[in-house]
Formats: sequence, structure tokens, C-alpha cells
Amino acid sequence: MDKLKGMLKISERDKKLLLIVAAALIVVLAYFFGYQNLSSQADDLSSRKSKLEVTQRDLKEKNNNKDKYLADTTKLQTENRSALSRFDSGSTQPNTINFFIKTEGVTGVWVKSLALSPTTSIYRFGQVASSNVNGGSAYSSNMSGYKSTINIAYESDYSQWKHFIDYINTYSNKTTIDALTSSYNDATGIVTGTVSISLYAVEGSDRKFTEPTFDVKTGTDNIFSENAAN
Repeated sequence: MDKLKGMLKISERDKKLLLIVAAALIVVLAYFFGYQNLSSQADDLSSRKSKLEVTQRDLKEKNNNKDKYLADTTKLQTENRSALSRFDSGSTQPNTINFFIKTEGVTGVWVKSLALSPTTSIYRFGQVASSNVNGGSAYSSNMSGYKSTINIAYESDYSQWKHFIDYINTYSNKTTIDALTSSYNDATGIVTGTVSISLYAVEGSDRKFTEPTFDVKTGTDNIFSENAAN
């Protein structure tokens, strides 16, 4: 028993060595479970600080130019309303047909045939990159731009033909002549040809559109009846 106690007895030198080992173990554990976590938090805080500094500089620059931005905003809003006013607010087929009814009535050109193409979406508003350093869209909008293309065959005298072209090019709503053919008969003074015309519209937001209506006689149930309307 005394021999066993002698074997279990720890010298002062061994005690000091054990204390050193325990201290080293505590340091190692503190590093793995403490320092690394603190280091990760420090990196995250440093990244957030850098982003906030960028945002702060951007906001200071904007605040320094606030009056200019407000003036520019007012000017651009006015220009935007003016530009949108040039575009129709609807692109339905009845609206397209109504355009040519007015065109015939004003210019005197006879539209011999008319072919309508499906309306296509050509532009979506709100797809603008933002100058915000934190990203995000510049603004949101449900407005979209549309184009309706029509092909017609026409007949008119020369003065009516010129009026027809001028009427389309200066129409109150955005309209373009995409292709034009013409043939002039010197003996009769008649111009015949074909023309491809595109009508543009911007729909959405608070832009109101009223579908045109027509008061057209449709005849009787039997087109061969003597009482059929002309």
C-alpha cells in the first residue's frame, strides 16, 4: 500500500508541467471556440461597415445635389407626360379600324383592302438600372408599349395621296409608315399602291382608354333579299 501511494505521488515538477499543459489546452480551446467565432463576427462587422460607408458617401453626394435632383425630376416628369401624350392608350382592333375610318374621311383616300396583324408588345416600362449603390430597381411600372401593324391597298387622286401621307406622319398619336408602294396613272391622275403602317400605344398605369363604337348598317338576315340594306 505504501508502495502504491509512492507511485501515485506527484512531484512538484510534474504538477507544474500539468499546469502548463492545462493552460495550453485552455488557450487552444479558447482559440477554436472563441477567437474564431469573434474573428468571423469581426469580419462581418467590417464588411457591414464598408457598405455603410459607401452608402453614407452616396447619400451625402445626393443631399449636396438635392435641389438639382428635384429640378431635374420636375423637368423629366413634364417631358415624360408630354412624350406619353403622343401615344394612344389602347391598341385594340376596333381602335385600329377607327383610325382608318377617320383617315378615309379626312383625306378622301379609298382604302380598298385592309389586313390587321396581331398586336405585339415591344417595350416594358420599369426595366431601368438603378444608380442606388445598394442595388434595386429605379422604379416600378405596369405600363407596356404595343405596336399594331396594318397593311392596306389604297386608291386616290394625287392631292389626296399627298394629304394621306402627311396625315399619317403628323397624326396626333404615334404612327409610322414602314413601307409604301405607289403607281401613278398619268391619264386618269389616280394613284394606287400599298402601304404598311404601324400604330403605337402605351397601356397601363392610370391611362384611360375608351373603345370606339360604330353605327354601321348591317342589312338583313339574307344578303340576297331585295330589302337588304346597302
